[in-house]
Amino acid sequence: MMLRAVIFDLDGTLLDTNSAHIEAWVQAFARYGYTVAAERIRPEVGKGGDQLVPAILGADGEERDGSAIRKEHNRLFLARAAEEAFPVFPGVKELMGELRRRGFKTAVATSSALKMVKATEKSAGLNLAELVDRVVTADDADASKPEPDIVLAALDRLGLSAEVCLLVGDTVHDAEAAQRAGVRFHGLLCGGCALKGELLDAGAQLIWQDPADLLLHHDEALVLEEVVQR
Repeated sequence: MMLRAVIFDLDGTLLDTNSAHIEAWVQAFARYGYTVAAERIRPEVGKGGDQLVPAILGADGEERDGSAIRKEHNRLFLARAAEEAFPVFPGVKELMGELRRRGFKTAVATSSALKMVKATEKSAGLNLAELVDRVVTADDADASKPEPDIVLAALDRLGLSAEVCLLVGDTVHDAEAAQRAGVRFHGLLCGGCALKGELLDAGAQLIWQDPADLLLHHDEALVLEEVVQR
């Protein structure tokens, strides 16, 4: 059985946006009276707000302020996206071109809502619809990562089974979503929110520095045989 598609996370995987999200979360929590350090938020990055806020505040805090904090985070992040250009990680466009050249289907599956994705694309000067076959956001799923819903939605949009697909992401929550969806997972370190050992422990088969590193080793990466973790 051959690999037929690669699904990518967005924030921290293709675009250097994790720090902007963390800063927006810190300020959003503070706006409602919660002092939450960036280092407390960092391990939760990769989750959508539906998962991140209760993970930090618990059920009571979520019920009391969850919706308002998520709205404030979104407002702050959108404002930052309008003011600056988010960097695209090295090798993104070249990697997508190589995958297309070799006949692989591709998708983006992100815990961010469509409105956030559009703002991020504009900031980065990136048109995802030109780079990949399908874009799946939090608006297309009942729950964000680490639940498998977004990955399963991507599989449905691609029209493929989990056994022939690979997810590439930068957090342990990407890895958990992949495991729950039944797809294989490769980890990237460029997002800065998970260490190599953490990604391997979460189920990553291989670890790459960034999309350029994955492109450089694509012959090794794009196989479905069981591999030795490196």
